Amino acid sequence: MTALEPGMVPAAGTIRRAQALAVAGWPLARTAREAGLSPYRMDQVLTATAVPVETARAMAAVYARYSSASPGLCGVSHIHARAARDRAAAAGWAPPAAWDDDTIDDPDAIPQWTGHCGTVRGADIHARRDLPLCPPCEAALYRRRLRAEAQARRPLSATRA
Repeated sequence: MTALEPGMVPAAGTIRRAQALAVAGWPLARTAREAGLSPYRMDQVLTATAVPVETARAMAAVYARYSSASPGLCGVSHIHARAARDRAAAAGWAPPAAWDDDTIDDPDAIPQWTGHCGTVRGADIHARRDLPLCPPCEAALYRRRLRAEAQARRPLSATRA
């Protein structure tokens, strides 16, 4: 990772918070306004590698305030909430529940979509809920396939002897 300019932090946590709020039905324009950003600046943040510390703190405060709140009860119209959810679903963004407060800012962290990610059970939950498959669950499915192939070969090798 390259060194950051003074006053800057990795953008991963800020981006994840904005995306998670969108999954919950919070329009990015509303999230931007709550964080003191223009919609144009929010678009820049969503593609940035680093953001000013003030922006990260503002987004963290908005996330803390709204991640468990209902957009509809806070004045967001059903139409705007649905549009935010649809955009988030199309982009495959992770919901607030998929992120741990301890790891959301870690650029190498991945969302825990199912609570069992990295296991075959987690991969099965992904399939049942039609969730994007995360890398740990892809690896679990790969391991399951390798075990099944190895078990399928065992009877063949036993009959040849």
